[in-house]
Amino acid sequence: MVHPLGDNCRRRPGGCSRDAYSLIELLLVISVLAVVMGMVVASLGSLRSTSLSTATRQFADFLNLCRSQAIARHTAVRVGIVEQGENPDDQYRRYSAWAWNKRSREFEQVEGWKRLPMDLVFAPRLPPEVKASSYAERDASAVRGDYWFDRGGSRPSENADTIRFVEFSPAGRASLKDGDLRNVVLVMRGGEAGSVERSTNWSQFNIDTLTGRVRVYRP
Repeated sequence: MVHPLGDNCRRRPGGCSRDAYSLIELLLVISVLAVVMGMVVASLGSLRSTSLSTATRQFADFLNLCRSQAIARHTAVRVGIVEQGENPDDQYRRYSAWAWNKRSREFEQVEGWKRLPMDLVFAPRLPPEVKASSYAERDASAVRGDYWFDRGGSRPSENADTIRFVEFSPAGRASLKDGDLRNVVLVMRGGEAGSVERSTNWSQFNIDTLTGRVRVYRP
């Protein structure tokens, strides 16, 4: 007598069970997994993009705030980024601001430490893909300037961190120590500090030294 569920089914104490999955069923499972993996990858990419967008806006606002403070306080204000420090996680991620105190005649920290998310860093050097970007092709001057970490450093805080800084003057202008070009250039990107891997998404900050204006470029 032929079992009603077919030849692939046999009698067992607990009832009837399948011997194996059919090829169509396996292909269906693989297809579903592929779709799910694609959705996960797209979701992760969206999260990274959102993280970069948020960090970009926060840092641009921070630069503009420091420039405004320099004008309002009638004193120099420095924005510094940790290049080297005791904590490797701080390198190219942690930043703050210091203002010149006329009475003590030294720079004093006026903003709490801020840090980029762990999936983002300030690039130690201008990445080659930035120079090949579409906005650089349209306007070559967009990638011309002194790179933030290529010039002299300073230690405006009490610890031994090496900090590279840009200084805003009471007139709102910006200057980079030993810099002599019109723009100060900085890039924020995904990856680890010192990474040379190419990136398809980043934020470029240009600070006009004559006006202190901050301009952001995205690929």
